[in-house]
Amino acid sequence: MADGPDSGRRPDAGFTLAEMLAALGILLFGVTALIGALSSSVAQRRTTDARLEATALCELALHRLQYEAVRRAASAATDLDLEFAPLQDQSATGFPGMTWSAAAITDPDRPDVWLVRLEVRWLESGESVAEVFHRVLPRQLPLGTRVLRFRDEMPATSVR
Repeated sequence: MADGPDSGRRPDAGFTLAEMLAALGILLFGVTALIGALSSSVAQRRTTDARLEATALCELALHRLQYEAVRRAASAATDLDLEFAPLQDQSATGFPGMTWSAAAITDPDRPDVWLVRLEVRWLESGESVAEVFHRVLPRQLPLGTRVLRFRDEMPATSVR
């Protein structure tokens, strides 16, 4: 069917200025909302990545504590008289911008373990952020140290 004079629309007519401005406004609103959601998502991703790295650093620090912070007390009569040397503001390779500190809490009801409080710090958007972890550490010398001490205490005739 051909366009006639009574079809209500001229063949050379286009969009009006008001329709174009309304369409551009809707488009601008949508693009602005999308950009806002993306920037929020990126910030949330950075926070999540930093917290995952802090957890990995906590596990690495716990292993380091077992070998560096647990030691025999100066006046110790046996290997059971141990002390925990707190470590402050330690940096770790592979975790740029992160530091950690550790201190042990002793419970008189459980003399065989320490409750270790690990605090990991980093900068996020210019602000200092900290995550605190609590781990249980056995109150004993590292296995390597115990084996070497046992070997040194053995009589020379019994070692083959």
